[in-house]
Amino acid sequence: MSTTTPHAKQAQRTMAEQLASFVLRARYSDISQEARQQLKNHILDAIGCAIGALEAPPVKALRAQLEEFGGNPLASLIGGGKTSPVLAAFYNSTLERYLDFMDSFVAKHETCHPADNVMSVLAASEYAEKSGKDFLTAVAVAYQVQCKLSEVAPVRPKGFDHTVQEPTRLPLALQRLWVWMKQVWRMRLRSAEPPILGCE
Repeated sequence: MSTTTPHAKQAQRTMAEQLASFVLRARYSDISQEARQQLKNHILDAIGCAIGALEAPPVKALRAQLEEFGGNPLASLIGGGKTSPVLAAFYNSTLERYLDFMDSFVAKHETCHPADNVMSVLAASEYAEKSGKDFLTAVAVAYQVQCKLSEVAPVRPKGFDHTVQEPTRLPLALQRLWVWMKQVWRMRLRSAEPPILGCE
């Protein structure tokens, strides 16, 4: 019989394994009413930022390029129309980011913009035909991971922008939409995570 305690087992797991376990356990019911309301406020703010950028010349140029290249119409574009989920995430994120008015999270050694996750999660949610609760849960996972990483593993003091952590938080958020084997996501995290975060 094993004498290893649950706490000891937790301590033995790598950061990637702990992140994967957190994502697999996350449920809409885990999110408090206050947090749900704040998430909705942040999402509406992100959409407002995107709408405010619709007439910006670079955004119009990107929209013209999307229309020229085409894309299987599976995900909505803010302002009308549809394209592939990847291009929808790209275009809608550009809209949201252009004015640079989205939310900020201020940690001791780093500032980040958790709303950077919203448009990619939105496109994936629409493509996967997930519910609003599923969408909010995935956004909550992305917010939690990004803000926690900013607190415990800031990269700016090492000369990097916070966006280098994006290969971690977005795959984790999308994990809530497509339940894959934990081992697969562990391998993905290992290959995506910047080594400065100390993932084993």
